[in-house]
Amino acid sequence: MRASILLFPLLLTWASCGPDAPPPSAPPTTPTIDTANMVVLEPITLKGLRFDGVYMMVDGTLHYYLRFFERGNVALVGGPEKEEHFDSIPSIRTYLTENVQSGWNNVHNTPVEQRNDSLFFRTMTMKGAITYSCALRADTLRVLKASQVNGHRALLDYHFAPDRP
Repeated sequence: MRASILLFPLLLTWASCGPDAPPPSAPPTTPTIDTANMVVLEPITLKGLRFDGVYMMVDGTLHYYLRFFERGNVALVGGPEKEEHFDSIPSIRTYLTENVQSGWNNVHNTPVEQRNDSLFFRTMTMKGAITYSCALRADTLRVLKASQVNGHRALLDYHFAPDRP
């Protein structure tokens, strides 16, 4: 009896491998990619937009920086800075690299959507989203910043500052 219990699974396996059995399905040759959760960047082609520096706005000791990258993303940061210390202390604008991670030192890195002559992007905070709508005027980027957290909206001008040699 015990031998027949052990042989039964073996017989089932042998029977399913006979000449009339369908071939086992082959594993997929290409890996499947979950495109629903992927970020796809579209290159920024807005005429006049510069990638060799930052767009900045100063409000007292607070400095806000946006840096665009041709591949289709923007890195941004804001915080206190004292201009007289730029030579001895690195500026927070140095955080803005193409692959910087969001959420560290008030830095955000997010995809940019270009529609006609405007740029759009969105950042997430712990409390909700902030949307940015941008239009370029010479070396000034006019930004409509709208908080979905508190409903506050502001029209801001960011001026271009080239990278230092």
